[in-house]
Amino acid sequence: MILPVMIHSILTGAGKLLTNRTSKSFLSIILVLSLFTLGSQSAYATLFDPVPFENRNLGKNSNAYNPMTVRPTLQQQERFIKEVAPYAVRASEQWGVPASAIIGMAILESGYGTTRTAYYANNLFGIKIWGYNPQGAWQLKGQPDEDFERPVRILESLGPDRLIFDESQRRDNWYRQFNSYQDAVNFLAGTLLQNHRYGFAREKYQSNLENDMSIENASRQYLFDIAHAGYNHLGGNYYRDTVGLIMKQWNLFEYDRMANGSIFRDVFGHWAEESILLANEKGWLNGHSDQTFRPNNHLTRAQAASILTNFLNLQSNSTTIHFNDISNDFWARTAVILVAQNEIMNGTGDGNFSPSTNVTRAQVAQIFYNVGFYTELAQSETRAFTDVSDDHWALVAIETMQHEGILNGYPDGTFKPNQPITRAQMAAIIHRIYDWDGGTR
Repeated sequence: MILPVMIHSILTGAGKLLTNRTSKSFLSIILVLSLFTLGSQSAYATLFDPVPFENRNLGKNSNAYNPMTVRPTLQQQERFIKEVAPYAVRASEQWGVPASAIIGMAILESGYGTTRTAYYANNLFGIKIWGYNPQGAWQLKGQPDEDFERPVRILESLGPDRLIFDESQRRDNWYRQFNSYQDAVNFLAGTLLQNHRYGFAREKYQSNLENDMSIENASRQYLFDIAHAGYNHLGGNYYRDTVGLIMKQWNLFEYDRMANGSIFRDVFGHWAEESILLANEKGWLNGHSDQTFRPNNHLTRAQAASILTNFLNLQSNSTTIHFNDISNDFWARTAVILVAQNEIMNGTGDGNFSPSTNVTRAQVAQIFYNVGFYTELAQSETRAFTDVSDDHWALVAIETMQHEGILNGYPDGTFKPNQPITRAQMAAIIHRIYDWDGGTR
């Protein structure tokens, strides 16, 4: 798309500056560039089904709307959703439009980013700019005539759906060009869907949520409302049902829950998602104020004490406990005292608890072993893990917790006993204990 302009600029200024000898060399360069440009057009034609000006025999005007000839694989579809979803969640938080609707609309309108407008203009939603060569727009050449007030001039008719148009004076086939998918999402949610025609749908969506309508139904109703107001010419029922099916297929409503603060934005699709959500629902592990859980962060001893207190519902006894490094106003002081009183976690020597030190996987195994979450001690002579020696201080705890199915190792046969445990791993462990204990906590 850049080369023809470049060639034109060079040619118009070349005559005055070049000698005959250098002109010949220069023209050779131009020929190479021209061939390169033709090659690009050829690649363009093979990437998409042709329109008539590209191929007089096979081209159809309706092909202008079709996605690429090679359909996206499941992996590519997932990658597209993963890229667009964070933009949709942030847009939903900022402008109140359901994130699931934004993603579903992008999938439908752009074919997972494979339409011409998505590929060349990052325009995921087919948003037009009407006018003659408007700024910030990209022209979809070969598109059927949609200008009902001033018909587009036809240069040649090759048959039904096979018209070659005069593209130079068209105003009906320009599409807004965006620098990125994020810009496209922000324009849709922050500008187009906020205008006087569609703004009511946002207010209605928020009202429906406040009146306890489910997120799924509120998001689908939003689609109906904007389409009924003119966003899609096929009507509200079509748009609600079609995009709604996509939303259900990909469970896009989870992104609405993220935007509305009822789910952590950084756990969707995480291997421990189910365990994290259960732990948060039960009040065993909490998230952060920015609606993140930070599943891969390491746990400190103070954080572990807090989790254990919540999970085990620990009660105080009359034992007096004091640690030099735990002040009276320390955020986890009560939890630290409780785990020490119940002999679940002890100090680290010299009267300290070391609250900011990370908890290791071996220490967690020993903690839950101390609590008694096992039916019998592991008796096997064969060790489960290659990196836990016979004289390891937590051998019995590690082997027993593994035998009970509460702690797992890694695919390479190691346990990594000295590796700090993550928040996600702790959530998974207490989820297994919850199931092991009959779900009574």
